Amino acid sequence: MKNNTIKLFLSGILIASTLFAGTIRSSGTAGAAQLLIPVGAENIALSNANVATVSGVEALFQNPAGVAKYGGSAQAMAGTMTYIADIKVTNFGLLTNFGKTGTLGLSVKSLDFGDIPVTTFNETEGTGATFSPRFMTIGVTYAKSFTDRVQFGVNFKLVSEAIMNTKASGLAVDLGVQYQFPDMPLYIGVVLKNIGSRMEYQGSDLEQQLTPDEAESGSMEERFRIKAEEFDLPSQFDISLNYEVITDLTLMGTFTQNSFSANTGSFAAKYSFKDFVWVAAGTQLGLVSSSGQPDDVDDDEWKKWSNTIWGYTFGAGVAIPLGEFKVGVGYSYRSVSDYFTNNSLFQLTVDF
Repeated sequence: MKNNTIKLFLSGILIASTLFAGTIRSSGTAGAAQLLIPVGAENIALSNANVATVSGVEALFQNPAGVAKYGGSAQAMAGTMTYIADIKVTNFGLLTNFGKTGTLGLSVKSLDFGDIPVTTFNETEGTGATFSPRFMTIGVTYAKSFTDRVQFGVNFKLVSEAIMNTKASGLAVDLGVQYQFPDMPLYIGVVLKNIGSRMEYQGSDLEQQLTPDEAESGSMEERFRIKAEEFDLPSQFDISLNYEVITDLTLMGTFTQNSFSANTGSFAAKYSFKDFVWVAAGTQLGLVSSSGQPDDVDDDEWKKWSNTIWGYTFGAGVAIPLGEFKVGVGYSYRSVSDYFTNNSLFQLTVDF
């Protein structure tokens, strides 16, 4: 019965992924891009190729099924990353293991854009005032192990974006499963991310005053509100295979189908020593063939559409027992090929 349930779930995710799949021409038409920003030292160091084996608090952001793999009592994580265009990304995660009942988790990711000068039509150099957009994603996760080889997880997310007095919010869900093949060090992971409601910006900043066309001199201005276009969430479908070549050395690969951008492939390797030290490296590649190139798009433009700006990644971490606690420190680095500076993340993890 359990095997039939897993097969049915996997079939449902595969079908759902085709329903939400888009084309490369859809690039840039989705919103809430904050959902695509990865966090977690191992997640980034492995170029997100660890969908099949990620576990513990980092799974809150990668594959909710991996939360069920955590065997301790509770685990917390906090990290900060320098992202593109001087944006700072802060993340926090907490999970508690309730044994056979399952594991619950809470995650928060927020973006800090810094102070941006306020400009107007008449004061293009700035009014002297500043503002800072407030982008945040809050997630609640539940995960459970059906057997020692099968884990399932679901993550409910509240997405919030605010720019001055204009706001947009929406709900999203991630569904994930992990499976280990019997008598083999081979793991498969599947996750469907960011499936949810459309979002729309609303607020007082969209209210305007305008004198009607052809109105007589001295006519009063009329108030109206600009209606912003609704936008979709950037849904993703990940399928991953991880293989433990020798004890503590795992090779990983993940195919990501993006509904609003080019598909990608991630490849990585990780070595860990007795849960004390880990090192990892990976890379991400665009996976769109030239056979899909439209006739009205030249080769240079198609290369920009189909490639990813993300390059190689690497990272390392160490975990040290301190009395009843175990404290972990991790660092990861992700290169950016064009336009922006490379990303660096520092992370602190505590096992209670």
